[in-house]
Amino acid sequence: MPHRSRSLLLVLFAVAALVAACAPSAKPADLARAGTARATSSGSPLDGIGYVPSTVPETALRQRPADAPDLVIIAFSGHCGLVCDTRSTWSYLDHASESTGGVAVLDGIKTAYEHLGFGDIEVFGVSSFATSHYSSISGKIEQGYLQAQAYLDEVKAAWIDGVADPTRVVLVGHSHGTVWASLLAMNNLDVTFDSFVALDAICWMWWNKHKGFIKDTFVDGPWTIPFPLDNGDPCGTLTVPGQKQPMNINDVVPANVIFGLEVRTSFRLFSLDPNVLADDDVNVRINGSSSNVWGITAQESHSSLGNHYNRSISWVASMLQALGVPDHGAYPMSSFVLPPPPAGFDYSQGELVPATP
Repeated sequence: MPHRSRSLLLVLFAVAALVAACAPSAKPADLARAGTARATSSGSPLDGIGYVPSTVPETALRQRPADAPDLVIIAFSGHCGLVCDTRSTWSYLDHASESTGGVAVLDGIKTAYEHLGFGDIEVFGVSSFATSHYSSISGKIEQGYLQAQAYLDEVKAAWIDGVADPTRVVLVGHSHGTVWASLLAMNNLDVTFDSFVALDAICWMWWNKHKGFIKDTFVDGPWTIPFPLDNGDPCGTLTVPGQKQPMNINDVVPANVIFGLEVRTSFRLFSLDPNVLADDDVNVRINGSSSNVWGITAQESHSSLGNHYNRSISWVASMLQALGVPDHGAYPMSSFVLPPPPAGFDYSQGELVPATP
């Protein structure tokens, strides 16, 4: 890349950061107040302590409705570009065209599950945004996080809760979409996700680009703010045992996810792709372990990874088929969380601290 092009790219980075930083956001006290209405669990999704999933007697279980899918895939696409209007984000992971060889990213993942015997698979594509909105790129109304939550609520009520053979749920995210996908998992601890496929999980600039819309939706609006947004920026702020630095939320695999698969790209300052961002952090569990977590470094660029079926998605598909269909009973949340604290101690974001008298 010519020197002038590299200089222009760096200027665009600076401009994007400056513009996003100027977006209005809620005060810490307002965020904390919005979080008091949340009642998704009695404990922190980070610690996994204090949450006891409800159980239904086996004799009371009902059969899954005949029209219910075997599996649903909830997929969050990423931001629309370095300097685009955040309100123009759109759901592209299920998009295919002649320019992409006619095969979308989600086509490859869906096919992997079809090979595992899932006949009826439903895909719910979501944009990287707090709620539904019009995208000038797709030219239509796009679904957002709230719609994904509403969809998951419907799936739980109709096809999971009290069902003998419940519909299974898989999460997929690309770039900033992995933050929203992580929020969905951490705020629905009563759902077991068979897998979470994270494609180049970028957290940089997520808060700056979304904090104003989070304020509009969850602080000024009627909806409960998801954990841990009531503490502000979820990037580089989560303390995980064994990690020297606080981690990004989308680099921490929640305890209600059985298989965590990630694809990371490498920073490409000299790439012809203007989007040179890359995820350089290896995913871990909330307890600091790497149990049931696998990842590779991609040959594709950050944008190409989510634009079409590629070698990295082929690896994801192969891993999903090799891992097979997990037995939910064999992977309770207790497998991936910290053990109960010893007498006289409590957990605070993953670390033992003396108990308050």
